[in-house]
Amino acid sequence: MSQRLAAVRKHRLAFLLFAALICLSTGCSTVPKGEDRVAFANDARTATSWFENNVYGLEQQIDQSAAYIIYPNVGQWGILIGGGKFGRGMLNRPDDRQIGWAAINTGSVGLQAGVQGFKMLVVFEDEATLNEFMQNRLTGSVSGVATVGEASAASKAPFENGVAVYQGAQTGLMAGINIGLDYMRYEPMVAE
Repeated sequence: MSQRLAAVRKHRLAFLLFAALICLSTGCSTVPKGEDRVAFANDARTATSWFENNVYGLEQQIDQSAAYIIYPNVGQWGILIGGGKFGRGMLNRPDDRQIGWAAINTGSVGLQAGVQGFKMLVVFEDEATLNEFMQNRLTGSVSGVATVGEASAASKAPFENGVAVYQGAQTGLMAGINIGLDYMRYEPMVAE
């Protein structure tokens, strides 16, 4: 094994350990802590309204879908040779009734730097796709529609693999949206 390959493997291991430590220290769980859930639900409603106001036809698409996930804040970060995304979401029926929790958690390797936040909405076309997600067996990837806000008037995204994805920039335009569906996880509601 060459020294360069050994160095790359060493850096990957260091990155994975670093990412695990960040997750442990910040609580990268799918479900927010009990005391944070009301604020999270308010943020989710605000983010949903933002998408509905900025994407023409989205309300009708949601009304005709099986369910949708709203991620009010997804963090995307990169440090030297690694990076990733993490965000919590609410899984809702079209009538806005919450039926579960969701999380997106990805890692990537390659030269990266910086931190960026965005909101994301994922619409499930039918019950079969929703059930795949709820069994954590959804695979493939989906390209999304970027919305900038303030009358950006984006049009609704087509369904790919039974899913439509919207990503809204917190600041500035974001491009190149591609979401790996196998990085999204579901957790059912738990009675408290």
